[in-house]
Amino acid sequence: MTSTVSTQQSGRLGLTNKAIGIGVAIFSVIEAVVAYLFVFAPLYVQPVYQKCDDYNAQGMTCIVKLFGKTFASKAEVAEYQIILSLWDTIVNMAIIYLIFTGITLLLAFCMFKGLSFAKSYLIAVFGAKHIVGLAALLIPFANMRKSTMIFGVADAVICIIFCLFFIVINNDEYIDDMLLTDEQIVAMNKRMKFGFVVYGIFLVLSVATKFAMSAYGSNWSLFLGWTDNTALAQGYTVAGMLAIALVASIMYIREADWAMYFYAAFGGAMAVSNLLAVVTRVLWIFRTYLPYKNLRNQGDQAAADWFAAGNGMTTAWWIATIFLIVALVASIVVALAALGKIKSKLSFKFAAEEAKPAKAVLLGAGSIVLSFILTVAAYTIWHREMYAGYPIGAMDYMYFFVYGGATLFLALAMMGGYEFTKFGTLGMYLLVVSNNFINIFNVFGERAARVAATEGYVGYNYIISAVLLILSLVACAGIIVVFVVKGVSDYMYEKRYS
Repeated sequence: MTSTVSTQQSGRLGLTNKAIGIGVAIFSVIEAVVAYLFVFAPLYVQPVYQKCDDYNAQGMTCIVKLFGKTFASKAEVAEYQIILSLWDTIVNMAIIYLIFTGITLLLAFCMFKGLSFAKSYLIAVFGAKHIVGLAALLIPFANMRKSTMIFGVADAVICIIFCLFFIVINNDEYIDDMLLTDEQIVAMNKRMKFGFVVYGIFLVLSVATKFAMSAYGSNWSLFLGWTDNTALAQGYTVAGMLAIALVASIMYIREADWAMYFYAAFGGAMAVSNLLAVVTRVLWIFRTYLPYKNLRNQGDQAAADWFAAGNGMTTAWWIATIFLIVALVASIVVALAALGKIKSKLSFKFAAEEAKPAKAVLLGAGSIVLSFILTVAAYTIWHREMYAGYPIGAMDYMYFFVYGGATLFLALAMMGGYEFTKFGTLGMYLLVVSNNFINIFNVFGERAARVAATEGYVGYNYIISAVLLILSLVACAGIIVVFVVKGVSDYMYEKRYS
């Protein structure tokens, strides 16, 4: 339905489409102006002029013009050695404004005209702006100013309010169109409240994870083999998961129960990883901090220098640890809250006539979890040989979050009756098999090199790692039963909608 009556009211809030459209347009204009002052000017425009000042300070004459040397006069070209252009900067800003402000103003006009599709698109636009605003907080961009971060967070808060507002009026229109009963309306409102409560907790989890990064370890990844600074990748990972969580909560309102499987899986994966990080933190106290403290108290100069270098339990250490504990608690709450909604779908009880397809589904779900466990165990043993003395890095925990969360999601959703998990699991297996198969030869190759270089060296850890990688490939074969056993699709359909 695309009504063009601008005085039409939007749902229970009693506001007209005309008023809503004007309000969105005014906000977009104000947002654009403030964004220029706090984001685009300091991050795009000012660096160009700063670069010009640096050249002048170095004795090279420099000037900034809109098109650089393209339309500079002969006198300017002769006078200045360097002429910087603002054109590329302006084009970049124009594209960003066209996407975020232009589209919003266009949809505001559509809302003003009473076109109902605008509500759905405005949900997407303000949801995207919410995540982009939080990206300033979650992703450690270079040269990020505090004012830019404050603007991003403030804009994110306002945008999520707008997003919720349009969800409410869109739901009201859906209720009228579908002629839902009072019971169905109550159920939908409960789903909306629960979905966004869980999202709020996941948001706390994401922010706590960002500020706990130093508690996870140094910015590298032994599991991924990334030895360069991975801070940006860590931030993108957290922001990406938060974006998926927002989509999940929005879709959960219309009975997209996969959202709870997402929260249960990734909340559970993050809870296990955070618990590991907390345990590692505690072990560090007993294995490193206390021995050094005792040595310092005994007058050991090396221990005193170690503390003087800021390696002890400093204020920053405690702050990161507190955020890590907050992240642990929040991840547990998210996982348990979501599991409470789907636990009835995860029952191992089934009728006798459903035995074969039910066991096939359990075997398929179990195989992906087993493959994950074997893969992580293999890489843990292997990397202890490759990077002896180096602890796992912060990006390794992101690896656990994503790989472990995706594994649990596919396993739980498969047990819950979602048929897309058969092909999702197959796709993940192809990635695991291709990666692990190659690394079997890499492990044996490294062992051979160590054996040749070190007399009497056997390399049992390399052998164990290779065997575990081979077993992970065997575990991947478990997905075959889900495709070949008869009645699996019917069983999963009944399980999902029962």
